[in-house]
Amino acid sequence: MLVVFVSVLSAGRSEARLVADRPTGRIEEAGFVRLGGIEQWITIRGDDDRNPILLLIHGGPGDVQSTLVSTYKPYEHDFVLVQWDQRGAGRTYGRYGEATPELTLDRVVEDGIELAKYLRGRFRRNPMVLLGHSWGTAIGTKMVLARPDLFAAYVGTGQIASWPESVNAQFDFLKAKARETNNAALLAGLDSIGRPDPMNSTQYFRFTRPLREYLDDSDAAWLAGLLPLTKSSPGFTDDDLKALGDGMGFSGRTLLPTQMQERLSTTALSFGLPYFVIQGRDDRFTPTAPAAAYFDKVTAPKKRMVVIEGAGHFALATHAEVFVARLKELLVPD
Repeated sequence: MLVVFVSVLSAGRSEARLVADRPTGRIEEAGFVRLGGIEQWITIRGDDDRNPILLLIHGGPGDVQSTLVSTYKPYEHDFVLVQWDQRGAGRTYGRYGEATPELTLDRVVEDGIELAKYLRGRFRRNPMVLLGHSWGTAIGTKMVLARPDLFAAYVGTGQIASWPESVNAQFDFLKAKARETNNAALLAGLDSIGRPDPMNSTQYFRFTRPLREYLDDSDAAWLAGLLPLTKSSPGFTDDDLKALGDGMGFSGRTLLPTQMQERLSTTALSFGLPYFVIQGRDDRFTPTAPAAAYFDKVTAPKKRMVVIEGAGHFALATHAEVFVARLKELLVPD
């Protein structure tokens, strides 16, 4: 069923509703669905509505991807791609602002499970794959552990192992780069720390400031072009842009203490469904070495990790065609 996006004005605010056009294999929807007692924005796009559902759980917190239609177009040929602006993020934040209730990891996980049930009810014959990115891997992991029956597979990218492991890997990377480039000031600053305290957020955000100087080229280009790409998204308004930025700030502040407590590599080890990781080799934000060490500890009916060379944290976007190809290979039944 093709659905066209219709924008209407109500109380000075842009809203969306879904209007059926005509029967076809192509599906395009965008609108609010009630999850966890509030209206949350989802988009559904795919060339054939009989294809597997790919539920993308964005990272951040608050880093919504639903506006980036052209970036994720390669996914639409083989999947029905579902994007969700989580509680406190994007257009969902735009509806509620800082009055957004109950922004906790557990509540977002419950929202995600509710969304998965909604999708399962609509697409009864379509298998559903969960794709978590970065912070979304924490959300997605908890979703599939709670309700493995809803999903055909879990796929993580920018996979979290644990906050302390990431902090220490980033620290060691920066120290190696300081020595390699003879950056005496950076090295002195890192030496003064000794070993970082993962629970000291002030220290963490101070010593990781130089990290972006050493990003993989594809990640650096992605971040540099993200604002104009976002502004060029169909139907995207200045109000949406403000909600996107404000939502990231709100979600980041609210969920940082929870992020710092995340320990997937010791608390989430046994999965009742296929478990896959597709990781950019040069991921500086969720480093690949801890993700690989975590992957090695996981037990699952089927598991595999794929590393994309020349890619970083945003491999699902910067290397979308390669990512889709690897994803399809992983999902082929044995």
